[in-house]
Amino acid sequence: MRIPTDVRIRVKGCLWEQADKLEWDSLGSVEKARHYTQWTDSQAIGGVLSTYMDPRSVRVYIKDTLLKGYSRYKLNKHESLILRLTGRDKSNVAQEFIKPHGLSFTDGSIVAWGRADDWKVILGSLFERAFGIGGQATMVVLFRAAPRFVRPSSQDLVETAARRLGIERCVWFD
Repeated sequence: MRIPTDVRIRVKGCLWEQADKLEWDSLGSVEKARHYTQWTDSQAIGGVLSTYMDPRSVRVYIKDTLLKGYSRYKLNKHESLILRLTGRDKSNVAQEFIKPHGLSFTDGSIVAWGRADDWKVILGSLFERAFGIGGQATMVVLFRAAPRFVRPSSQDLVETAARRLGIERCVWFD
């Protein structure tokens, strides 16, 4: 059975609002699993969804359908911050990237951003994109630096790797 669009939108909105309050991207897998269980068992979310689908599928639907795009959406909202940090506007953008998020500009400079936990993928992608177009990897912006990347020694590792890859600047946001 198919979930009506208005119901899906309402439940998704409720989940995303709760995810915002929980600072979803900063939670570990154990905490996320606990919330999936709570949402599945709640009447307002799991109860509503189970009227349209097999109750055994509700948790998977919440995780893989309703919350799947949440993190990507939140990271994509950072584009205006990235433009401010680079001193550019949207008219200077030559290409946009996802997985990880990034922008290349008409002058050949490239930036990328994402969660600090994903630093290896972000730095590697930034290097690969710059190499592919003969551009310059100018900046990486890493979000949710806490708790693992709060220590200067952890940030130093990432910044050293960035420099070795020719990335000019690392910016950290909590």
